[in-house]
Amino acid sequence: MHKVLKSYLKRLINLSSNNRSLLLRKLSAGQSIDLHEFDHVLNKPSFSIIQDVIGQKSTIPLCSIADSRDEHANKLSLKLKKLQRLEHQLYEEHGSRDLFIGWPFVQGKLMDGSQVRCPLLFFPVELMQQKDKWVLKQKEGANAILNKTFLLAYAHFNKVK
Repeated sequence: MHKVLKSYLKRLINLSSNNRSLLLRKLSAGQSIDLHEFDHVLNKPSFSIIQDVIGQKSTIPLCSIADSRDEHANKLSLKLKKLQRLEHQLYEEHGSRDLFIGWPFVQGKLMDGSQVRCPLLFFPVELMQQKDKWVLKQKEGANAILNKTFLLAYAHFNKVK
């Protein structure tokens, strides 16, 4: 019975190249933001955001909400506002908060030749406005989540347990 249930579970997970948890060719506008766009916006390299996420810093500043002197920061603020609106809309419809930072990215091919370009880990975060800045807030008690779809595809196509 246990083998049958595992078999059905594998069938429920989409292991084709249509699954964005396996093959993310480009970022979809309005649904994703490359953290490298925040490079030196607050006079810090973009990798410092990843370091703060890994270090489990509670709040991580991204950029100012509005800055008349910085057009790039204003464009980023607009993207963040759209992302926050979409995340809130999905919460209203589905009742779950699903905003994650995906890092590091795995890129290559599986044994059957199918391409892979996906995050290995997902870090659950919340996007908020705090005073005059956009900040990421890490969810309390939530740890990084392994990309189970990638692990299942890797095990299935490479015939590894």
